[in-house]
Amino acid sequence: MYGIEEKRGELLSFIDGLTNEKAVQKPAPDKWSIFEVLEHLYLIEKSVTSQINRTIEKTEPHTVKEKPIERTVNREYKVEAPEALQPKGQFSDLSEARASLKESREALQTLITNKDRETLEKYSFPHPAFSNLNTAQWIEFIGWHELRHLEQIKEISRSV
Repeated sequence: MYGIEEKRGELLSFIDGLTNEKAVQKPAPDKWSIFEVLEHLYLIEKSVTSQINRTIEKTEPHTVKEKPIERTVNREYKVEAPEALQPKGQFSDLSEARASLKESREALQTLITNKDRETLEKYSFPHPAFSNLNTAQWIEFIGWHELRHLEQIKEISRSV
């Protein structure tokens, strides 16, 4: 419905072919490793799910214009992740990373199951690059964001 499962499938298919040794390596000291990228994706999904719940529970409906979130995959445009969404070195094993991504996806799926799209389109909160997104678009953003970082993971994989 939101395209997130297909996009997650692409990510998981690619990391299935990786080793822990490759996933821990950084292409440069100031660049993220594959583990760090996966942790960032996990943190984003947890954060967005939590923020959607808070927004619907504690704010009034506020409809906003839909944004071209598919542009998220354009890696020429950079946005620095807020401190809370930057990796802290939580993962050291690909099975652990997969389990955490599964956990965050299950929480998101529970949210989607319990809220219809019409409700999700009535609430919004700010995005650092797109201004306000409605909560349905935030869900879609997660998938586009994963594809963006899948390209980063592929680049890291080729360079280490």
